[in-house]
Parts: sequence; structure tokens; C-alpha cells
Amino acid sequence: MKPWRKWKTMSSLLKEYIPEIILASASPARKQLLVNEGIQVTVKPTDSDEEQLKSMSAGETVQMLACRKMDNYLLSNKINQTPVLTCDTLVYFGDTPNGKPNDRKQAYQMLNSYSGNNHFVYTGYCLLYKGKKIFGFDKATVFFKKLTDRQINAYLDTKEYINAAGSYRIQGKAAAFVEHIDGDIATVIGIPMNLLVKTVETN
Repeated sequence: MKPWRKWKTMSSLLKEYIPEIILASASPARKQLLVNEGIQVTVKPTDSDEEQLKSMSAGETVQMLACRKMDNYLLSNKINQTPVLTCDTLVYFGDTPNGKPNDRKQAYQMLNSYSGNNHFVYTGYCLLYKGKKIFGFDKATVFFKKLTDRQINAYLDTKEYINAAGSYRIQGKAAAFVEHIDGDIATVIGIPMNLLVKTVETN
């Protein structure tokens, strides 16, 4: 069993509404979240400018970035009846946004700041469903245990931090760092699954 599976999502109803989906993301973790719910996933990665607007809140930022990815996807792909999903995730320590680290040193600084503290994970989504775009975001608060330099460096040696928002992957070895989570673990991994269920139930 994957370490993160000890935290349950309540997204088992999603397959009833979306038995198959196009995931416009190269993230293996996002794909696995959907596969774990029994959904047939086709991966068609898209990209976009991830420049953030300082005037936006954290939630507005990830929502805007997810929608920007959807717009790019729609420019280069034919649309059929299959739903399409794009997402974007950012980690905030206080008011400071932590995206993907530039190098090991920056990753160390991020992880060290989380040690014995809490931080916030925001994931925005844009879903093309029944011919219309639906978008939103979810927030989870993650509480880390107190970490030693040795623990942080041992984790960095695994290279899991590379291309990871906030410098860690909770579905991997970083699960051992977590004391508890307020919110949906899937939001931390990269898709707000519980929120998606509520979204499709009302559309």
C-alpha cells in the first residue's frame, strides 16, 4: 500500500459521473489518483505560462493557472464528449508561495521552514464537463513533524523534490514527515477530488 493511502478521500462517487477523463497533465500522481477511483484516464499534457499575479489571492492564482492550461489545451486539441481536467498546485508557507524548487538548496530551505510548522496547499482545477468549463480551488493545511538536518538531506538525496510544488511529494517518502492534515489529502497530491465530486453532482 502506498504511504499516502492511509489518508482517505471521499471521492469514490466520482466514477459514477466521470467513468473516463482526459487529464491534461504529465503528473503521474494526478493520474494515479484518478486510476485509483476506477476512472479510465487518457493523458494529454499541456503547458502554459505559470507567471503569478501578485494582486491575486492564493486560491485565485491556482484557479487562474488551471484555467490558463485549459485554454492552451483547447487551442490545440479537438473536443469530444470526454471530460477534460487541468490542475495547478502551489504551496504557501505563511504568505510566501513555494512553487517548484530551482535547486537542492532552495528545496532544503523550503523543507526546513515547514519543520515543526504548518503550511497551506492550494490546488486549482478547470474541468470541461458537458460542454462547459467549471473551475475552482481547494485548500488543505499540512502539519509537519520537527525534522532534523539529516532527515531533510536524506529526503533530498532521493530527488523526489525535483519538479515538486513545495519541494516534496506527500504520496512518496515525504509522507513520513506529516503529523496530520486538515483537508483533502488528494488536494495536496494534486487534484481536489472531494471538491470535484461536489462539482459534478451539481452540474
